[in-house]
Amino acid sequence: MIDDLLEVWRTHDEINFYLLEQISDAGLEATTLLKNGQYSKGRNVARVFKHMHEVRRAHVGREFLKGIPNFKTEYLPTRKELIDAFKSCSGGIEQRLARIVEEQTRIKDRSGLALLGYLVSHDSHHRGQILLALKQSGVRAPDLAKFGIWMHWFRPSL
Repeated sequence: MIDDLLEVWRTHDEINFYLLEQISDAGLEATTLLKNGQYSKGRNVARVFKHMHEVRRAHVGREFLKGIPNFKTEYLPTRKELIDAFKSCSGGIEQRLARIVEEQTRIKDRSGLALLGYLVSHDSHHRGQILLALKQSGVRAPDLAKFGIWMHWFRPSL
């Protein structure tokens, strides 16, 4: 079972890497529009990726934090730093998921595997936000980025 769960996590994670690599530098600066048509002063795409990393890092568990970057609040990491952060954090999440399965851990009176559902849902929500920010900012995402995120689920395992 753990191999199947980790395959789900890894496939999900590949999608984040794929999207992060495909977005142009201008796209990393894109933001969504407000109802009044003005650009949001909230997170740009790069900051959304940073937020995704921060949430993942918060759920890794203390025992798996070694080597996972913790960016300062106002610091905006580069694309390479984000990719490296996602990679190191992914390994920590894999270790935590494996331990959850091995020890049948419960978190706040729920199956520990609810963590997998939470992280996948959280990242997926923000991927949608990222694609909307690109569209509303007039930054064309490559077609492979828009549709490629779905192809990862149907390709043969590596």
